[in-house]
Amino acid sequence: MGEKTCLLIDNENQISNIETIEREGKKIGTPIKCYQFNVGSTNNPEFLTDNKIDLKKVIEEFRNQYGGVTFDLIAFDWSLDDEGINGVELIRCFQENKLRRSTPKLLYSGELKVEMESILNLYKEGKIEFKKAWNQIKTLVEIDIVDFKDRDEYEMAIVNYLHKNTPGLETILVKELRNNSDLKFLGNFEKFENKTFDEIATIIENDPDRSIVFKRGLIEESVAFLADLKDHNYE
Repeated sequence: MGEKTCLLIDNENQISNIETIEREGKKIGTPIKCYQFNVGSTNNPEFLTDNKIDLKKVIEEFRNQYGGVTFDLIAFDWSLDDEGINGVELIRCFQENKLRRSTPKLLYSGELKVEMESILNLYKEGKIEFKKAWNQIKTLVEIDIVDFKDRDEYEMAIVNYLHKNTPGLETILVKELRNNSDLKFLGNFEKFENKTFDEIATIIENDPDRSIVFKRGLIEESVAFLADLKDHNYE
């Protein structure tokens, strides 16, 4: 089984959690390489403006740090120690910026039910507008979140998910492209010709419309190639 990759997005350092995830994965025969992205921590001021999470900076830093890494799963902490931004808002921001839209996502929290109840109570008490409360609930409904877990359960949830679930075809394609990142594409797709495989992998992950164009063209060329082999009776 090939190595699986996971990213933890949390305001606290996750080194010990990463060690647990990688150790438990190894025990069951699933090698896991885990990364972290510490959004909200005062130790990482590159994400902050006036000590508050700046979503524009978060997106920029994500692209700088992990633009060339393909993840099988991204796990978001609900609470990022910021009054205005939490894990749900961050997922919504990723989606709006067409960032890793098809990558499976897991959400975890120390008290997940309490977090949801808090959103509804804030609205009922008039402390937040309906739109803000609805945006968070709507995000949870629309985004394909593979699991919700309490903080003390999320490490094994990540291990079990990566062990049981086979990567989608898109993830497999992107990983293969990145394994040969310096090669250039010479297919008959005008908009992709001479782009490096790494550039195409980034397009597939972050630009749904162009991704569909590329994958359709790749399938059409593959079918034509196979038909040509058959016509020539190659064995």
